[in-house]
Amino acid sequence: MDGLLIDSERIYTDVVNTILAPHGKEQTWDIKAKLMGRHERDATRTLLGALWPPTDSEEDVERGYNSECPFTIDTFLAMRNERLLPAFSSVLPMPGAERLVKHLAANNIPISVATGSKRRNYNIKSGANPDIFVHFGQRAICGDDDIIGRGKPSPDIFLYAAHLGLGIQDTEEGKELLSSVRQPGAAADGTLLGREGEILVFEDEVPGVQAALAAGMKVVWVPDTNLRTWRTSVQRRC
Repeated sequence: MDGLLIDSERIYTDVVNTILAPHGKEQTWDIKAKLMGRHERDATRTLLGALWPPTDSEEDVERGYNSECPFTIDTFLAMRNERLLPAFSSVLPMPGAERLVKHLAANNIPISVATGSKRRNYNIKSGANPDIFVHFGQRAICGDDDIIGRGKPSPDIFLYAAHLGLGIQDTEEGKELLSSVRQPGAAADGTLLGREGEILVFEDEVPGVQAALAAGMKVVWVPDTNLRTWRTSVQRRC
């Protein structure tokens, strides 16, 4: 969703850098590329660790950033989220997103949103763009849903979206397809049942591309212009 269907990644970047500016720090795209699509606590720990790298002390290693950092994960997220929620209510669609979603819906292609965003944030963002999200109905898997244990780049969110989010699990054709799509969870990592490649994922960020490929699915990468320099390294890893 973020950065692919709607232009929310720009909002995240602006808000984060507004918080960091008084401390002489900036979230560059080299850092941001490692955060996109991850659970917010994991992403925040990575951000703070990049800006205030942990020393060799056990406490620094445990928290993921050094003691000079003026934030904890909780205080940073509180400041960030206070600023984000009002901005989400006016987030704009990405170019071409509405046209693509309407085309898929008109041709009866099962579609689902699989997003690392919290359900509350998803509701705000989708409410600001009803012409896109009306076509998904209730078919959305969010990062804080109880079933989600591992965030991207683990494949679980896309596998849950396949089994539960597409709305095909109760049809005969859907049951046949999903019987050959692996289940989420670490126990099944590295295994494929054969039909995962019939599912197509659209992604804008590196962890999401990795997650889709780990699920055995085909993926279309639509990167932000600032992420194009990551293409070579992504291809090597994937």
